[in-house]
Amino acid sequence: MTEKEMDYLFDLQGYLILRNAIRQEELAEMNQWVDDHWAYIENRPDEPSKQWLGHVELHSYGADDGVNFQNIIEGAPVFERLIDHPAWFPLAQKYINPANGISIHENFLNVRGPGGFLYIHCGGHTPLCYLTFRNHNTGEWMVGQINVLMALQDVGPGDGPTVLVPGSHKSTEIHPRLEVDGKGLIAIDDHQAAGTAMGMQEMVLNAGDVLFFTDALTHGSAERTNPGHRRVAIYRYSPRFIRTRFNYEWSEGLLGRLTAQRRGVIEPIPRKRAGM
Repeated sequence: MTEKEMDYLFDLQGYLILRNAIRQEELAEMNQWVDDHWAYIENRPDEPSKQWLGHVELHSYGADDGVNFQNIIEGAPVFERLIDHPAWFPLAQKYINPANGISIHENFLNVRGPGGFLYIHCGGHTPLCYLTFRNHNTGEWMVGQINVLMALQDVGPGDGPTVLVPGSHKSTEIHPRLEVDGKGLIAIDDHQAAGTAMGMQEMVLNAGDVLFFTDALTHGSAERTNPGHRRVAIYRYSPRFIRTRFNYEWSEGLLGRLTAQRRGVIEPIPRKRAGM
């Protein structure tokens, strides 16, 4: 696909699928990390809980969404290398716009078992700065947030794939499920899988594929009805002036290991202390 074709489809649909973006060695390292920490998934309580694995936080919003290993960049070297991965990082820089700089708003690895899903959220009606999507047709983009969802294993029908409404990032009409008393919501935790909502399309991925999409799309996930667990890693990129979602403090060990470019992504505005 040419660069112009990719730009057209991203502008039109709000997403791209980058096939075979992740190398087999990278997949093996990430899946091994999940296997090594499987006890935290098996023993997860029904209610949200927070535990720390070094500088990685075990996190959940509820019983339906599975286990999130938040701040996964701190988990292993392979996750550090994903910060500026050549398969998607230049695209994220382009669409966010180099003049805005780039940062990571959130980074996590999600494991979700049978019955798990994510509810519907976002859309073009939502007045949030990080859901901005503009293209001036001059090569100048301004996208407020881009999600890079990496399939660590195949995610097909019944596996709880991500679902989205193509083009909804530009719609000012409110998705019916997100409208309550005539007002549009950002999200609704109605205990229904987003896959059952009107207009949703399932994003089927093979291990190593990446779903690259603006967070402004109305999206969520279908319910996992197959045995086993869905494994995905998600990095969310934003302009440098948007703070990280949970405001984690990076470890000095990580900051000392990173290349200048990677450190500039996770800490785009350097810390400033008295006397410096």
